[in-house]
Amino acid sequence: MEDDIIESRKRQLLKEIPALKAEILALYRSLDRKFGLHASDVPIDFGFDEARLGAYTPPGGGREEEFYFSLVFVGFLSRDSLHREDKLDLYKHEYAHYMQFHIEIPQEYQFKSGLHGSAWKYCCSLVGAAPSEYYRFGKGSERPDYEKALNNPWKNPHAALLDIAHRKKEAENSRNRVIQYRKGDTVVHPKFGTGIIEDLEQMTGSVRLTIRFSDAVRKIDQKWLLRSNYKKRG
Repeated sequence: MEDDIIESRKRQLLKEIPALKAEILALYRSLDRKFGLHASDVPIDFGFDEARLGAYTPPGGGREEEFYFSLVFVGFLSRDSLHREDKLDLYKHEYAHYMQFHIEIPQEYQFKSGLHGSAWKYCCSLVGAAPSEYYRFGKGSERPDYEKALNNPWKNPHAALLDIAHRKKEAENSRNRVIQYRKGDTVVHPKFGTGIIEDLEQMTGSVRLTIRFSDAVRKIDQKWLLRSNYKKRG
């Protein structure tokens, strides 16, 4: 039954692809006109990745150039859909990656290498994307501090490793905030016994469950239940 529900949601999200693609292309065409680029001609792929919101793949090495976005986070009716501001920031985030590959970056903005280095941050300043090394929910509504991002030539020798660690952490947070339960589900706790889920609160890197046990109502982190294999019953 659960698999049927999941497949039903996937089919529903797949129907949203034409509208999502039109939304992204409208933005990319406006940016293309402004900067004389052709991102709107690059294929856009969609999937159900729960650890990756979006990506830009440059051409070369046997790879086709493309943009990718996860329907889990950009789908209009998805439970984990980003707010509109965050979606726009995500689209611009990937456009900045495309731009970095297709324009000449001024020498003064080449002081830090890496996927999210100074060249990419320079492109973010042009398109209005948050110059964050890793994606944060709610970042799209903040005012980016480009002056700070582009005027700090200090080179951290561990920057690449830190960037990888940050992206791994954000991927983990993205997975953890995907709701795995529903109101009314029955769970079994090794100490408190059987309980009924009364509420679910989606947080930055997790989901907090409000569960009514026979003796009290308790709030338990979904990650702990899943890690401990105390999954829903029935």
